Amino acid sequence: MTAAAPRSAVIFRTHFWDPFVERQFHRIRARSEGCDLFVLIDETAGPAGPIPHDHVLSITAPDLLAQGYADAGTGHLLWFNGDYPIYALLDLAPGYDSYIVCEYDAIISLDLASFAAQAAREAIDFVGLSKGEPTPQWYWLPTCLAAYPDHDIRHQLICIALFSAAALRHLRERRLALSADFKEGKLSAWPMCEGFIPTELALAGMRMAELSRFGDTTRYDHWPPYLEDDPETRTPRGFIHPVLDPPRYIESLLKYHVGISGYLDPNSLFHRKLRRLPAPLYLQAVTRSFAEKMTRNLRRALAPAGHA
Repeated sequence: MTAAAPRSAVIFRTHFWDPFVERQFHRIRARSEGCDLFVLIDETAGPAGPIPHDHVLSITAPDLLAQGYADAGTGHLLWFNGDYPIYALLDLAPGYDSYIVCEYDAIISLDLASFAAQAAREAIDFVGLSKGEPTPQWYWLPTCLAAYPDHDIRHQLICIALFSAAALRHLRERRLALSADFKEGKLSAWPMCEGFIPTELALAGMRMAELSRFGDTTRYDHWPPYLEDDPETRTPRGFIHPVLDPPRYIESLLKYHVGISGYLDPNSLFHRKLRRLPAPLYLQAVTRSFAEKMTRNLRRALAPAGHA
């Protein structure tokens, strides 16, 4: 007798809804046959408006804090603690063996039912991606050092990830326990989600796998962005992030990893990426951004020692 196929939920995560997000939703829906597809939307900033799908799960930061999670971290609460909304799935969408989570600005180009079935056959509890700097140089490492010895800490991207229900239950229990410790002053720092998740699951002895085992991850990172109609987004059996529409693509290029040399060098990755668009779309924004960075650099150079 063959084993029954695992019950798998695909979770499309977003915090707003517009035509671009809807196009991204249709892309993942095309890959989700055989799974139940949900929209998980953060409506902390207010209602997102009508969403053309039958299974929409709404969460807000106050709702999650009321469940006992720590109000801690840097920046937007549900960005730093990107795991908080995922635990809500255990109550909002119960009864699944696994949950495949995909952010609105990511693309998955493989059959998700097959992905879930392979993970189930191998008893895998978590699939994420190790990418970027080594852990000793990871930017968010200091947030984890109060909770774990440095040699135990791992970090992985979770924009696209698979969790078993057992993994989510364990992570929820541990996050709530650490939240209690943090509120009582027993922790001096709060672990960023990309460190918390793989570290806790490894310490629990759960079976983990790299996303790169299941498809091409060469275009999956925090940066640089890809336009939604780039040829790369049609790569078979691949995972791509971040994928954006033109206005957000320009914003991302200007926000991250661009020093003065990047603006001045026409062969820089920054300029090569910009040239994917007609110049009138970005010239004004680039000029303004360059002027702002030059002004900041000049102020630092002229500031008295100790006041830069």
